[in-house]
Amino acid sequence: MKKQFLTFVLVAVATLFSSNISFAQSKEQKVTIIDLSQTTNEFNVKGLQLKPGKYQFKVTNLDVNKELGFVIQKASDKDKDVMKTAVENSFTTALIKKGDTQLTGVVELKEGEYFYSCPLNPTPHYTISVKK
Repeated sequence: MKKQFLTFVLVAVATLFSSNISFAQSKEQKVTIIDLSQTTNEFNVKGLQLKPGKYQFKVTNLDVNKELGFVIQKASDKDKDVMKTAVENSFTTALIKKGDTQLTGVVELKEGEYFYSCPLNPTPHYTISVKK
């Protein structure tokens, strides 16, 4: 029993330590923040041209009287289920109430075409073109 408890404590400490290391490393990475705002059925920015890299999307609900979201998909996945094809970390961390702002996780975009949208508003699919 003591060995099991000691093993549990060691694993918990190792997990905590490794998560702190990755958090510190992520703070050192260059992350560009892209500001976007939503009104009824549209974003203020109708498309983006970006370089490959790491991004966070800061999304504000200006005046829509319901909770909104944000998601990025590869262009080839445009008509597929967004819950299954979303680019990793591209959802906002919480739903966005009127007047509030939320960030996505850190999204790594490689060369190619992507779409961003709000399935809850709903908005059109706006293009993100990523080129060197």
